Amino acid sequence: MITRTTVQQHGHDADELVMPTSRAAVLSGRSTRTLAGGVAVLAGLACVLTPVTASARSSAPATPTGLHVVRVSPTSFTVTANAAARHYRLYASTVKGDLATDRLSSALKSRRTRKPTITLHHLPYSTSPYYYRIVAMNGSKRRYSATAGVVGLKPATPANVVAHSGSSGTSISWTADDVTGFTITQATDPAMTRNLHTYTTSGEDQEFTPYGLTEGTTYYFQVRALNNSTASDPSPVVSAVAQTMEQPLSVMTYNVLEITGDGRSEGGNTVAPWSQRRVGVANFINSAAPDVVSIQEGAAWVGAVKGPRQIDDIESEVGRTYSLAATEIPPSQPHYFRTGVYILYKTAAYAPVGAGGHWALGENRFAAYQELENRTTGAKFLFVAPHLRVQNGRDNDLRREAETKAMVTQATAFDATINGVPVVYAGDFNSDVSTAHPINGPTAYMLPSNIDDAFDVAQSRTNAQYDTANQYMTRPPTSAERIDYVFAPAGVAVSSWTQLLNLSHGEFTGVIPSDHNPVVANLEFPYQPVS
Repeated sequence: MITRTTVQQHGHDADELVMPTSRAAVLSGRSTRTLAGGVAVLAGLACVLTPVTASARSSAPATPTGLHVVRVSPTSFTVTANAAARHYRLYASTVKGDLATDRLSSALKSRRTRKPTITLHHLPYSTSPYYYRIVAMNGSKRRYSATAGVVGLKPATPANVVAHSGSSGTSISWTADDVTGFTITQATDPAMTRNLHTYTTSGEDQEFTPYGLTEGTTYYFQVRALNNSTASDPSPVVSAVAQTMEQPLSVMTYNVLEITGDGRSEGGNTVAPWSQRRVGVANFINSAAPDVVSIQEGAAWVGAVKGPRQIDDIESEVGRTYSLAATEIPPSQPHYFRTGVYILYKTAAYAPVGAGGHWALGENRFAAYQELENRTTGAKFLFVAPHLRVQNGRDNDLRREAETKAMVTQATAFDATINGVPVVYAGDFNSDVSTAHPINGPTAYMLPSNIDDAFDVAQSRTNAQYDTANQYMTRPPTSAERIDYVFAPAGVAVSSWTQLLNLSHGEFTGVIPSDHNPVVANLEFPYQPVS
């Protein structure tokens, strides 16, 4: 008895005639003559099959082109293509390399179909995109689509959507499963047809603050979840009346690299002396012209002990444009204390309200703080500038989460004593998910507390492909790892996020000022004018 089965050959299906083992055992006990007769029978059958097989293999199919997704669900997707062949099959994997012709056995595959519109069912939901490829088949002749497409499975619709409005601003919150971002559609009518504006966020932030709203106007909102580029069905429409004015605010955070790093080898270069680097630091501040700046690693002495600190040098370099907030006892006074974290504010635009200071976060880590008031509008906010611990590993990620909690707890308590103004956090958090950081401790605490990563909710991003820690490399790394952050709570909107680098053909020009790049976020925070 002869049977037909399917085997894998280098990742492809191939039809093969095979003989059952039991039949082969019987044949092995027969005479050579009988065996020869059996072979003759096989040869005769092969001759009968040969014309059909040759016909099937006589022409190669056309290469599938024009692949595109026509339907997506949470567990399947359907792809169509332009092709002319007898059969088709769809391969997919969340690992793009699995779609190489010699690795297709590692990919998921559909059944064979007679039309080039193919569905792959029963896929596990994932926020990793699925890469896909179609093969056209004429018997053993195959042609694969030249490129791999990509698709995200359809996410669930966000639930519990609520619009909030009051003295702390206007924001929208919701709950959602694992996704890669959201779109928030805004209109001035419940049918969502007038004055439409769509915002897009990335990451897992489950709240958003729109900007450019007019006080007293009713706004309507819908939320969709995103899994890569695939959107969920829209949420129900919610509405809120904007009750505040909005004050633009530009924020910078910059780790300027302590003088103790001068002369060391880092990133294949030798760190330039502070006397050369400080001009570049000041140039970044002056060119971006932020309203307020968080400085880290600014405590080291420039020259003699109790002489100028690096932060004093920076204040001198930027001229009279910026003033240094009084967040620690300076060296000119008894019992001076250096935290390493400082706040510069634009003197013409903002004035300090009350005394600033700093909070201990544990293990010799601090966050400086100062309430500031806009000199024209009277809008007030509390600015907090931290620098968290440096070491790698999960244990240190958890410690950074604890430091973040300590900072926010103290900021919230202090804010309650100054009538609850918006709080903005900007500094070096030393955290991003990577091989060195299994978890992002600060974000793990901030997001459930409705404090957004400005990068996630910004509507434009510049130089996002670069790591914020450049490691003093001539060609800065492009892993998009961020350890320098601006965080803003619900009610404070973020319009843009920018990383500043002086590059030519992908390389730094001139003296590299620091092993970090400055990050700037443009915000709008709510306020109510004093009557």
